[in-house]
Amino acid sequence: MKDKTHIWLVIVAVISLIMIFVLFRSEYYIVSEHNGRLLFAWAVNKGERFEVEFIHSLNLSPIVDVFEFADDGMVLRKSMFSALGAGTPTPADFPGSELIHSDGMFKLIGIDKPMEAFSILTSDVPDHRVSFGEREARLLELVASGRSVTIEVRRMSLAKRLIRTL
Repeated sequence: MKDKTHIWLVIVAVISLIMIFVLFRSEYYIVSEHNGRLLFAWAVNKGERFEVEFIHSLNLSPIVDVFEFADDGMVLRKSMFSALGAGTPTPADFPGSELIHSDGMFKLIGIDKPMEAFSILTSDVPDHRVSFGEREARLLELVASGRSVTIEVRRMSLAKRLIRTL
């Protein structure tokens, strides 16, 4: 009887250790929050890229900003748009960047601006979407128009993700 009890204690201890490791192991995530509530969290590895797409409020053309996870944070690498005009980025905004035109798009490349986080004010006109691989989040489906959403890359455990989602 003692042998069975001993085996069960070992099994419970091993399962507990595995659960603790899984729940509290930290990974990096692309995180979106509104008022402290987690909207989404997607695991990301160094070198992977994600995009924020929206409609320019003046010329009503699409803009895509490309970010890369690097060294514990994110870096704005490039911005792509179909029309130039007021409010679109230029090389003067990001010294060292270059504006090229290819495939019917203007591309401001070499921006390489490190960012800890950025906020997006949701609205029907920009209609912001965040995409990473096959995943996409339309911010207006997650919060009402006129709300501020923060995007950042952060280290989080599964336990923290579960608690912040509630």
